[in-house]
Amino acid sequence: MKGKLLAFLVISAFLCVAAADAASPFGTNWGKWGPDDELGTLNYITPEKVQEAGKSIKKGKVFNLALDLTPTSPGWTGRSYEHFMSHISPAFSAEGGIGFTDDVIFMHSQFSTQWDGFPHCVWSGKMYNDFDLPTIARGAPRKLSIHLWADRVVSRGVLLDVAKLKNVPNLEKGYVITPEDLDAAAKAQKVEVRSGDILLVRTGWINVMRKWETPLRGRDPYELGEPGIGIHACKWLKDKEVAAIAMDNLGVEAIPFDPEGLALINDKGFKGFPVHVELLVHQGMPLGELWDLDALAKDCAEDGVYEFFLSAPPLRVVNGVGSVLSPIAVK
Repeated sequence: MKGKLLAFLVISAFLCVAAADAASPFGTNWGKWGPDDELGTLNYITPEKVQEAGKSIKKGKVFNLALDLTPTSPGWTGRSYEHFMSHISPAFSAEGGIGFTDDVIFMHSQFSTQWDGFPHCVWSGKMYNDFDLPTIARGAPRKLSIHLWADRVVSRGVLLDVAKLKNVPNLEKGYVITPEDLDAAAKAQKVEVRSGDILLVRTGWINVMRKWETPLRGRDPYELGEPGIGIHACKWLKDKEVAAIAMDNLGVEAIPFDPEGLALINDKGFKGFPVHVELLVHQGMPLGELWDLDALAKDCAEDGVYEFFLSAPPLRVVNGVGSVLSPIAVK
């Protein structure tokens, strides 16, 4: 009886992975690091990889890649930010000596510069590695919590400046970045993308968003659109064993959505975000959005060095599906 039960479980697990592989045009990473894995492609970041990243530091120049947190920071409609200052000890006046103040911030966990965690995207009721749709009950435990990344997102960073490659201030709305674009940028910049790298891709779109009077408040992001990667770039990332990708746009992928991606990832009720489905759900690859890459890109263009040490841990939000962050690149 036990043997039959074990065989049933093995076959069931195989069928689940096979179904996911059929949905992904490139095959999933489900089960690659075991049935209980919650780190996905962050597994490519080994202690040896972190040591390699440290060797990228040559001049000790530090770049913060986060946008300033203000109510008008670029972000999706409905993601709000409110900041208040409060007195912890109001009994002390300015004339009476010491006093203390504190900040109170109400904000969406994925407002401004952020990581999308794996539970942020669900396909047919499943998250990365065949875990079930998370519960929204307060305090309920969840698989794939973003706090598990807190000591893992440190690696060699590589910047591919596609806007510079095309010799434009910014790529146009809807421009789909292809594997050929990524290869051409790497060749032009004389940099190699290796297993375990965190890849930063610059489109210049952050400067378009800075010109909006009130970024996205009450506006339709689908109408505004953006350049970004397409579905075939996902295969390129998978083959390169990239640990994570971050970009200077709203959602990493091109909007309007890559039509080939929509055609390849097809499911009942599926309407968009093919790159999110492929990378977050099928591959287990973190997505970084709204990173400010301009100062780093300028320095890379000046010294011709497009690799660096990168530290980008999320907040330790237990059961979190995403997190704001303040990533640091050191050259």
